[in-house]
Amino acid sequence: MSIEGVWTGEFYGPYGWENSGVYILDRGVIVGGSNRHYSSGTYSVSNNTYRAKIHVHYYGPPRAIFGEKKDEFEIEVAGEVGEDVIDAEVVRSDKPDFNVLYRLRRRSDLPAAWVQ
Repeated sequence: MSIEGVWTGEFYGPYGWENSGVYILDRGVIVGGSNRHYSSGTYSVSNNTYRAKIHVHYYGPPRAIFGEKKDEFEIEVAGEVGEDVIDAEVVRSDKPDFNVLYRLRRRSDLPAAWVQ
């Protein structure tokens, strides 16, 4: 199953689903961010299971999504690929007992000129 494309991410927080940014998934590489952070890492899909390891770097005020504010950290994402959505959980690599619900929603394919 190919999941290459443009996606938006959302964390589930105290006010419901909150936007976490726009992400490009392309042949095992994920890059993206928002108005306060950028992220890059790798992902894989096997039997409709999505897994990613991503480095998050805040250049604006960090959010306390994982119980504390930190400028840089690694996350691990694991979830199930559905029709234009990936429902997942995220853990910070240094806090594996603290998980957050997360989902990615497919917004478009990659531009034809991008795909070689």
